[in-house]
Amino acid sequence: MTTLLTVQNLKVSYPTRTGTIEAVRGVSFTLGKERLGIVGESGSGKSQTGRAIMGLTSKHGVVTADKLDFNGIDLLSISPKQRRHLRGKRIAMVLQDPKYSLDPVMTIGRQICETLQAHERIGKAEARERALEMLEAVQIRDPARVFDLYPHEVSGGMGQRAMIAMMLIAGPELLIADEPTSALDVTVQLDVLKIMDRLVSDRGMGLIFVSHDLRLVSSFCDRVIVMYAGKVVEELKASELKNAQHPYTQGLLNCMPQIGESRHPLPVLDRKPEWAL
Repeated sequence: MTTLLTVQNLKVSYPTRTGTIEAVRGVSFTLGKERLGIVGESGSGKSQTGRAIMGLTSKHGVVTADKLDFNGIDLLSISPKQRRHLRGKRIAMVLQDPKYSLDPVMTIGRQICETLQAHERIGKAEARERALEMLEAVQIRDPARVFDLYPHEVSGGMGQRAMIAMMLIAGPELLIADEPTSALDVTVQLDVLKIMDRLVSDRGMGLIFVSHDLRLVSSFCDRVIVMYAGKVVEELKASELKNAQHPYTQGLLNCMPQIGESRHPLPVLDRKPEWAL
């Protein structure tokens, strides 16, 4: 399998008045043309890992790695201009909530066209046509109508589909999806996952799927990385998640409710200090 992304000993830290906060501590993994899930509790470093790959870490943050390579490109040594060229064109990221990711004063169609025209020299008419095709590809029924709507005029599910369309319009090779279904109801979640699954399969992309939903990741992804306190504590096939060996992963699985089983109160995760070492 061709390796698209290699991450070795990735660290992200933030200096503060009271000391340095280590958000990501030595994360390593590789990604091919597959679906890789990254799971863990809030604050475990999942989103910070994705943002570091994208080059979207806050200015006062410090990112280091032994290797951060995307298809032969050293992401740590390239210039900011080269980074901007990669973002959206070859690497894209779907953020968690479209309400905070879409510009409220621009129509959805204009935002999608702007993304495309930032990377390709095409006219307005062609950009509009491709944006409509992309909206249709993410299963928006009336793309011409949605094209002219503002973000507040669409539902959460439609806003997330529009966000996915915006990230895929330029044909990226790697997509990072940061909890793209957490704000959606169950039926819309399934629709969005089917869209992403089909696009990844058809386009041969690599996908990093960040989530806290272990059941969702186990059924959707090929491999899973489990993070705790900024570190990877376990990596295994998604289909074998129920057989996880690390006590933290076992604890997360044990905390989930079971249909047909009385579990009141639900078990609480008993954290061990050595997990964070």
